Amino acid sequence: MRKIGYHFFRVWLRTAITFYFAKIKVEGLHDIPTGKPVMFLANHQNALLDALLVATHCNRKPYFLTRSDVFKTTALKMLFEFLRMIPVYRIRDGKDSLKRNTAIFERCSDLLGKGEAILIFPEGNHSLKRRVRPLSKGFTRILFLALETNPSMEIGIVPIGVNYANAAKFPDKAALYYGEEIKVQDFFDKDDISGSAGRLKQEVYHRLKKLTTHIEAEARYDDIIQKLKGSDVDYLNPKAVNLILEKEAILNPKFKGTDSAIKYLWKVFFIMLNFPMIILWSQFIKPKVTEQEFLSTTRFMFALLIYPLQCLVLMVALLMVFSWPAALVICLVHLILNIVLVKLQ
Repeated sequence: MRKIGYHFFRVWLRTAITFYFAKIKVEGLHDIPTGKPVMFLANHQNALLDALLVATHCNRKPYFLTRSDVFKTTALKMLFEFLRMIPVYRIRDGKDSLKRNTAIFERCSDLLGKGEAILIFPEGNHSLKRRVRPLSKGFTRILFLALETNPSMEIGIVPIGVNYANAAKFPDKAALYYGEEIKVQDFFDKDDISGSAGRLKQEVYHRLKKLTTHIEAEARYDDIIQKLKGSDVDYLNPKAVNLILEKEAILNPKFKGTDSAIKYLWKVFFIMLNFPMIILWSQFIKPKVTEQEFLSTTRFMFALLIYPLQCLVLMVALLMVFSWPAALVICLVHLILNIVLVKLQ
């Protein structure tokens, strides 16, 4: 029953995410090993949406480590456990709370021993900046703990580049790039754990920088972003963008015209179709989002919960005037129009 519930919830989330984004590009699924323990390591830009994109566009069903402060109530804890989310504690949660990570790492090690997949964001925090930040060593502790328990275990690491056209915008476009497998045993030396961790971190860091846009010069970040914006690059193609950055070829700004009249009319039509939701979002929910990194996640969760309610209210109102088949057809047309308008952006 639990498996059926999880499958249903996963399909629901995948459907919602597919409708939420104008485009989702996925490459490298063939690089994901099957029938063995795997640790997915991804860059972290867009809060919970990063994890949901991977969880719903992957041929494995990963557990994933999540900041402990979201497990606030018993109900949320039960929900997140059902969704295979595991709390991880940070220094901001209190120095004493870090001790709890020992049990968490042991649990993750046991999951790998059972051939499961785990998703971790090794940067340890999220940021909308288009660069891979230094990696924490927590993921190496889990991997090496698993190998110390079972030295013959074959564990694979699959790096993931999570890319967005404009993470704060709606509708946005996303791209997931699954990299080639890294075999953990090739880096593990039980007599040199510290050196092993350093080499593995460096390899993962190097791979992640190729799978997403990476602006190395942090001091010039804002200037480079403006030049990239002027060059109208495609952030869903990080290989091409990184090639531009390496060659410092951001020299030819392209003229970007304003949105066409047709696109403007599409936006107006979308607002008219969803006027109650948009008013509720713009006036009451959006102003309370204090961090840009949470804007897209909050918007998605808002739509996930409120759009079905809007459809239900619409259906009830239509039944006061039309027969139920006619009301159902109108609601379906409303849904289809929304999907088309999002995809056309």
